Amino acid sequence: MIFAARLKQFAVTGATTLMLSTALATATHVHAAPTVRLSGNVTEVALSQDLVGTLTALGVKPSAVGYSALIGTHAYFPISSGAIDAANANGEIVHLGGLRLTAGDTRVELSDFIIDTVGTPSLTGLVTANGDVMARIPLFNLDLPKLTLPLMPTGRRLVVPGVAVTLTQEAATALNGVFNINAFQPGFSIGTAKVSARIRPSSSAPH
Repeated sequence: MIFAARLKQFAVTGATTLMLSTALATATHVHAAPTVRLSGNVTEVALSQDLVGTLTALGVKPSAVGYSALIGTHAYFPISSGAIDAANANGEIVHLGGLRLTAGDTRVELSDFIIDTVGTPSLTGLVTANGDVMARIPLFNLDLPKLTLPLMPTGRRLVVPGVAVTLTQEAATALNGVFNINAFQPGFSIGTAKVSARIRPSSSAPH
C-alpha cells in the first residue's frame, strides 16, 4: 500500500512526545518541587479555520475516535494519566481517543496522543490506516504560553491554555502523500489547545 509505505518512512522509534516548557530556555535556577501526577480531565483543541476549510475542500470528513468528542470545531481528548515535574515542567501527558479522517475508501486514525515536556514541545500519535497500525510519528509542534516556574497548580487542577498547535514536517509530508496534494506544510495551523488536567492526590504529599 502506497500510504502504508509513506507512513513507515516517518516512523519514530521509541517515540514519546513533547509539550510544556519553552520557558525552560530562559528560566533561572529553581528549588526542588514535587512531581505532579495526573489522573484525568481533558485537552480541548479549537480547530483552526485553515484546517476546517482545507479538510472540507478535500472532501475529508473528521470524526472522533473512542472516548474523544468532536463538537462543531472543537475536539476533546480525555487525559488518562501523566506526570509533570513542577520545578522545571518536564513530564508527560497521555491521552485516550483521537481523530479519524475519512475520504472515500481511505480511513486514517490519529490516536493515543502523548504530550511530553522534555525538550522542544511537540506531540506524537499512533497512526492507523484502514485498520492497520502503521507507526507512532510526531504529529504536532506545540507553541506554549510563557510559564512561571515552579508550576503552581490551582487546587487539584493544572491548566495550560493558549497552546498553538501546528503540523510537523513528518505529518505534513504524510498527509500530502495520502491525498496526493501539497496543501499541508510544516507549521500549518491545526488550532489552539487548552490542557486541563486533574492532579492525583498523594497520601505522602507534605502538608
